[in-house]
Amino acid sequence: MDIDDLDCFLQVMPLLKDILQEDILVCVSDKEKILYYRPSETLDFKIKIGQKLSADSPVYKCIKEGKIFNNIVPKELLGIAFKSIVYPIKNAHGNVIGTVSIGRSLENQFRVEESTDTLFSSLEETNATIEEINAGSDKLLNTIFQVVETVKQTEKNVKESNEIISMIQNIASQSNLLGLNAAIEAARAGESGRGFSIVAIEMRKLAQLSGESSKKVSSALSEISTKVNEVLSIINEAQSISEMQGAATQEITATLEEITASAQILVEIAKLR
Repeated sequence: MDIDDLDCFLQVMPLLKDILQEDILVCVSDKEKILYYRPSETLDFKIKIGQKLSADSPVYKCIKEGKIFNNIVPKELLGIAFKSIVYPIKNAHGNVIGTVSIGRSLENQFRVEESTDTLFSSLEETNATIEEINAGSDKLLNTIFQVVETVKQTEKNVKESNEIISMIQNIASQSNLLGLNAAIEAARAGESGRGFSIVAIEMRKLAQLSGESSKKVSSALSEISTKVNEVLSIINEAQSISEMQGAATQEITATLEEITASAQILVEIAKLR
């Protein structure tokens, strides 16, 4: 029965690589020697059929202890990282009669793990950068709000100034009219109204000067009002763009968070042996 059990494994093991569609090393032994050996494309320990088992080998330990040995051999030991599984073959009475050993290179897995780690780190850095941009967009938007309020207040002040200028122009016009009436009355008074005539002339000059100055100020305020409206229009456009950028940044952040979470899952999967 022992021989029949080993023969079954010897019939199946040569097909295992093709069945699993994986590049694996396969080895079958009885309790003393190697019965079958097939290297993989990346793993070859130059084992010969009929070779005696070494007392310090995992195969020998598996036979002695009757349990599965599952090890990951680092690259530094044999030049290539691989996973080794040694499985004890037992007969109907539970006695170990041989072993099946499988070796699988971990080089591709390590490369995947390294790539996913790099991807995860890059996504974290990108996510942090996007968050900074998002914070900057929020700060810019708040600044724009403040500028808009300041410009609106300036526009309000310009309107109030125009009202004051209008009052000055009205006072100047009335003063000029009073000066004209005073000059007429001084002329009627003759010699006794000469001093009053001088005051009337100066009053009319002052009224004329006030009127001209107020017109210049009014013209300047009108230009300022025009520029303020232009600035307000530009700021409103910038505010709209900033709001759209903020919304787009939030969408990008959400997408990156999903990708980062997926990358984290890949990292965990890649680390599974």
